[in-house]
Amino acid sequence: MQMNSETKERSISYSMANEQENLLKIRTALVSVHDKRGLLQLGEKLVYFGAKIIATGGTLKHLLGGGLPAQSLEDLVRYPEMLDGRVKTLQPEIFAGLLAKRSSEDHLRQLRERNLLTIDMAVCNFYPFVATDSGGHSSIDEVLEMIDIGGPSIVRASAKNFHSVCVVPSPEFYSKVIEELEMNRGYISLNFRKEMAVKAFEQVAAYDISIYNSLQRRLCEGKLFPDSFFLSARTYESPKYGENPNQKAMIYALEGVSGGIPSWSQLAGEPRSYNNYLDIASSYEILEGFEDKPAAATVKHGQISGFAFSVSLADAYSLAHSCDPEADFGNTTIFNRIVDRETALLVGSGASAEEEQIKTSKKDEAIVKNKPEQHQGQPSPVYTEIVIAPDYEPEALEILKSKQKKKIRIIKAGEGSNYRFDVKVKQGVVLVQELQDYRKKLDPSKPTVVTERKPTQIETRIMLHLWELVRRVESNGIVIGNGESSTDGSIRRLWTLGVGSFRKRNGATKIALDNAGERARGAYCASDGFFPFSDSIDLLGKAGVKGVIQPGGSLRDKEVIKAANDYRIAMLFTHERAFKH
Repeated sequence: MQMNSETKERSISYSMANEQENLLKIRTALVSVHDKRGLLQLGEKLVYFGAKIIATGGTLKHLLGGGLPAQSLEDLVRYPEMLDGRVKTLQPEIFAGLLAKRSSEDHLRQLRERNLLTIDMAVCNFYPFVATDSGGHSSIDEVLEMIDIGGPSIVRASAKNFHSVCVVPSPEFYSKVIEELEMNRGYISLNFRKEMAVKAFEQVAAYDISIYNSLQRRLCEGKLFPDSFFLSARTYESPKYGENPNQKAMIYALEGVSGGIPSWSQLAGEPRSYNNYLDIASSYEILEGFEDKPAAATVKHGQISGFAFSVSLADAYSLAHSCDPEADFGNTTIFNRIVDRETALLVGSGASAEEEQIKTSKKDEAIVKNKPEQHQGQPSPVYTEIVIAPDYEPEALEILKSKQKKKIRIIKAGEGSNYRFDVKVKQGVVLVQELQDYRKKLDPSKPTVVTERKPTQIETRIMLHLWELVRRVESNGIVIGNGESSTDGSIRRLWTLGVGSFRKRNGATKIALDNAGERARGAYCASDGFFPFSDSIDLLGKAGVKGVIQPGGSLRDKEVIKAANDYRIAMLFTHERAFKH
């Protein structure tokens, strides 16, 4: 192939481009893509401004089929495509054209001596490895075939040589490329080439991390934690600020992960804040494992304000809200069933946040004094920040949209994320553990009765449910609650009366009991850790609590059991703790 005169012309054009504020004329574009969305529009613009397009197999067919002139890559290289397409772009002629510095006369001389072409733009995206792998149904052979070799190599080479080449690593950038070409009459600016180079290395890095994480999981069975731990995430949303106005923040979505917040949709309301994301995520986890009955929870600052399950969603919400109505101001409410009209009428307020804060205090006082049965279906309206549910009946959705000056953030949630790790970054270390699976419940045969009074079967079932709930409470966690049984002995309704979290076990107990008030009489308690002293049992006994479930294992277990016996409290040891930090 005779390219001498053209290569010489490019050397001159580089100097001219340099004089034009580092603009690069696009004369030849290499195009090799798997995702062909928007390619014809980009191709048309390249051809309009006089660029020659060189393309590979399927890409060439697509361009020609769209009526665009394009030349086959095989016309320019020594070796044809081989090994079922595994080798087609890995050619010296291609990479020399991409990597040659246009500012280097020596580089250009070497190209001239070998009759090689310089390439000004590389349009390339990769095989869909992540999409193939994330479904969980692909075989190892299918996944391996989706590991792109030539594509990332082209993108890396082009990005490295951004002074001389513009790389376009995804269809998401085609519109920007077209704008650049139109604005600069067929040239691409240096600033834009820099931007694309960074995006290119971002995409290659994310692609490689996805491959590593997948193969580590598939090929190193039995090794839960890899020797190197990588996260790959892309910008998802930019909130105004972080936890506080003085903190800048960004929300990222994990790549190679299905389910979770990025796959959910917001149906109405204001944009979500950084703290909203924290509340949405923690709220979702609270209802995991309670799928068998209509359930609701109100959440504030990531902590359970109230929880209940019942025979209907409206009743579950009524019971949950009754636990701590004052704490529910500005709460996140989550449901595990489709929200109906009756439930929607109970949620949120017609007033603004400021108006609601003034209105609710006296109504909430009355609610706290009553038992759940006495105010069922008639909770005080309370200002609600977020509502989360799997879906909404049309009328229910319109009711929620109309409340609080249309500001309630209404989230339609689907499946939870399938990411398997809990990750925290603290002072230069990354703490990684298995994600707690709240659907794996305590084996009912595991707890042992350690007190003189034996709990009834119904009492045991209530306490087991409360144990599952206290697992979601930040340590030291205490839950006071109660329930009702059906004729068959199963628990048909269960609700919290007080939820406490504190640095001392007796402090958490005091908080939960203070919230429960007189309602604690005849109720039950769950603790996420053992009681180090008997003082908490004294508090619970004096309040009239009938049963306690806790891990056991304290040096003072005998004293704790004695105190429980003194108050005729039935106590279960689970023999496992449930800390959450």
